Amino acid sequence: METETRYVYIGRNIDLPDVRLNKSGIYFGEKIEEIRKKYPLLEKLLIKADDLPFAEKNEILLEQLTDELLESVKGENDGV
Repeated sequence: METETRYVYIGRNIDLPDVRLNKSGIYFGEKIEEIRKKYPLLEKLLIKADDLPFAEKNEILLEQLTDELLESVKGENDGV
């Protein structure tokens, strides 16, 4: 039996068109896999729960990545 990968979101709370991501929230399932593919920057902000103890916590980098993600979403919505 294959278990689902669980991810912990390490950025600040944000609302994307598809989902609200909360800092330290745990996400799993098909929906989060689709969202990870749609927003590639989430690869850096959604850490596998098993890897979290090994992830370096750099608040400035996390803030910058979250800002980049929000800008990319804004750019997509402006083009519609």
